[in-house]
Amino acid sequence: MRLCAVPDFDAELSAAGVAQARRGRPDEPLAQLYSRSTRPDLAEGVGPQYLSHLFARRSPMPFTKALAEGDDRAHGVLAEITGHLRSVAVDARRTGISSAVSARVADLSHLYVGRGASAMLHRLGHRIRLRHGVLEVPTVFDADMELGDRALRIQAVALGRQVVLAEPALDHLTVRIPAGAPPQPHSDQLLALRALLGTGRAEALEAVVVSGGITGQQLASRLGVSNAAASRSAAVLRRTGLIRSLRMGQSVRHVATPLGYHLAQSGAATGR
Repeated sequence: MRLCAVPDFDAELSAAGVAQARRGRPDEPLAQLYSRSTRPDLAEGVGPQYLSHLFARRSPMPFTKALAEGDDRAHGVLAEITGHLRSVAVDARRTGISSAVSARVADLSHLYVGRGASAMLHRLGHRIRLRHGVLEVPTVFDADMELGDRALRIQAVALGRQVVLAEPALDHLTVRIPAGAPPQPHSDQLLALRALLGTGRAEALEAVVVSGGITGQQLASRLGVSNAAASRSAAVLRRTGLIRSLRMGQSVRHVATPLGYHLAQSGAATGR
């Protein structure tokens, strides 16, 4: 079992599509594409296999029929809708998405290491559980699926509201779960942190937590200090176990540890 520590922005796009379809009229393009038991991964496009799966459950509607017939105008409309969704619902909210996913994974990782997979799955909620070696996942449709030698991945999705089983891959099966809201450090919590760590280090921890992951240069820019000062604050937070620093090419990315998230959030934010 693996907890995915970084956001899957293609999964976020698909979740945004679900939300848009629910808000729209039944005759709108996205509403025609979604049904209770089928929902496309918009980033990969809507291919013949998905449409045949959809038509097996409901009669073709005008937009989906045009897609199936290869109508260029219908595919252009879908590309325009997808591009708008990615820009407005995903790209404009990347920081919040990263923060929500990182906080959820930090919380679950702490439980997974301390108490094992069953306790972690119980914490997921949504009636996900492991019984007698069988993983029960209440997705929007009923199905039995053999995991076999494939790895099981848990992917938190900030824009998702339901448990979704992603299209199976050869080497893994992905269960997408709602990540919840981004962490919001409470003012009283921040005052206590400043008294404990000092103002500069407390603000650095807050920046790492709210961002969901930040480079050293971005941290310096956000705090309005030099790169060297930001690096010193990060070094102290790293030594005290509140953040981890990951080398990514030429830069270093700082992410909060479970302890860092718990210290920087209010009790309400961490009581999942």
